[in-house]
Amino acid sequence: MKKLENYLEKALDDADLTPARLPGLDLYMDQILTLFDEGLAANKRRPDDKLLTKTMVNNYSKERLILPVKGKKYSRAQLMQLLCILNLKQNLSLADIRVLMQNVSEPADFEAAYSESLRLKEKLREQLPALLLGWIGADGDFSSASHSLAVVLALSSGSNYLRRVCEGIVDGQAETKK
Repeated sequence: MKKLENYLEKALDDADLTPARLPGLDLYMDQILTLFDEGLAANKRRPDDKLLTKTMVNNYSKERLILPVKGKKYSRAQLMQLLCILNLKQNLSLADIRVLMQNVSEPADFEAAYSESLRLKEKLREQLPALLLGWIGADGDFSSASHSLAVVLALSSGSNYLRRVCEGIVDGQAETKK
């Protein structure tokens, strides 16, 4: 039987593509897909999952969530935008992501924002286990279907609270554009 510590360890053992790991040269679509697939492999739930596909990139481009593509190569700036989108799409709608990505009054510095997010994420990664272990208990027994359901429901509510905070920030950004 797995304990909460095991689930936390697996959940927090994800991968990040840091700006330093991105090439300075423009990349073709297949190169981007390989870079993201290999660099973010630890973020997959199952080994055959795809985090990014050609269709997704083309849709983000059509939706103007990334800078226009020049020729068939994607710039470092577009890679940074794709990394931001991949993180945001787990919790926000494409409409919300568009608000964040297309702030006309003050365009985002995607590399700076992404780098800062990695710093903040590391702090969260350090503090979250103690919070959850204290709240749920380190010896949580997940062999009971009822207890497992209760914990997952509560964690899902916590996830919803955080998503609503994100949506509030997006709504605040949308208001400043008007």
